[in-house]
Amino acid sequence: MDGHEKDRELVGLYLSRDKSAVEMTEKLYGRRLAGLARSFLSDRRDAEECVNDTYLKAWNSIPPQKPADLFSYLARLCRCTAYNIIESQQAAKRTAQLVELTREMEECIPDASRDTSPSDELISALINEFLDSLPRDKCDIFVKRYWYGESIDMISAETGLTKSNVKTTLHRTREGLRKFLEEKGAKL
Repeated sequence: MDGHEKDRELVGLYLSRDKSAVEMTEKLYGRRLAGLARSFLSDRRDAEECVNDTYLKAWNSIPPQKPADLFSYLARLCRCTAYNIIESQQAAKRTAQLVELTREMEECIPDASRDTSPSDELISALINEFLDSLPRDKCDIFVKRYWYGESIDMISAETGLTKSNVKTTLHRTREGLRKFLEEKGAKL
């Protein structure tokens, strides 16, 4: 039996809702799908989850789909699933990093929820004024961290400073910003 005949038989099993379709799919294409998933995902467990999700998506989409080339169809499902996993992981990392950056900045930015807090526009103008007063290297480090969200490691590599020096510079700059804002009437 050639590949096209096997695909037609497998698709027929999916169309008739025969659960052995998934088992046969795994036997025929499991190794290739696992290799494809691993080419996108570095974690073995993520790759396994991706392949299992691919089987589920195939089960849920055939019918109404009736692919002529089953492996190509499965590969597309696998690739899209891998992209979704990567996107989800990156979103989680961005969220964790945002929480960390927010916590650091809470040391020096007033709580906007208070009635006596200055407006966002005023705070923005004051921060820009403060940054303009900094030496270029300190301003760059601050902006890399709090505007672009770069990690301490990345800033260290880009600037040639040690991680400890980057952390110290950021801490002192935040302290300077806090004092500057207090002097300008923006109370914490």
